[in-house]
Amino acid sequence: MTDHEWFELVKEGGDAGWKLVWERVIVPETKSPKNADLMKRFSITDGDLMGMLYEEMMGKGKINLYRDDGGSLQGWLRKYVRGYILNADPNKHGEISIDSAGAPSDDGDGHEGMEVPVHDLKMTMNEVWNMTHLCFRDLWNDDPERAYVMLLKTRFHLSSEEVRDMLDVSTVANVDQIFSRSVKFMRHAWGERDRKGF
Repeated sequence: MTDHEWFELVKEGGDAGWKLVWERVIVPETKSPKNADLMKRFSITDGDLMGMLYEEMMGKGKINLYRDDGGSLQGWLRKYVRGYILNADPNKHGEISIDSAGAPSDDGDGHEGMEVPVHDLKMTMNEVWNMTHLCFRDLWNDDPERAYVMLLKTRFHLSSEEVRDMLDVSTVANVDQIFSRSVKFMRHAWGERDRKGF
């Protein structure tokens, strides 16, 4: 399969293209010793990365920034994933990320997303956790299955295969899509609650 063919499949958002994203982008990045160490330190799972990438590419339409002019789609997507991992560090540049900040812009160097200046890190983290719990409650009330998938992948660090078997979901790809939708819901809920002051 050429990069152009793969790009078209990814743009469609179907299982075939995103299965290759998992195999060619997510898995290699998580196997890097440096990334694996950071992921463990900041409690990021491979499912988190897949969900963030899917949301960035499909939910926010960033896939349309790819030029498809003979470059490497794999390399381009891996830059985003590295950005998610590196930006999870709450001490990086004195800021803590609460969104997908740190992914490259179309020139590969920008920092995008929503960041909170840290004056009192402990207090800010408490506020972040309180907001997270409120948004998770919203997710549970809206769709318990999506809430279960998010909980199992982000808190218990189960693989998509394990979640599929535990919740009797038809395929691994469906688990990933459910997880992606849960991430999108949480970010929307976060924005709404932030706008209304919790």
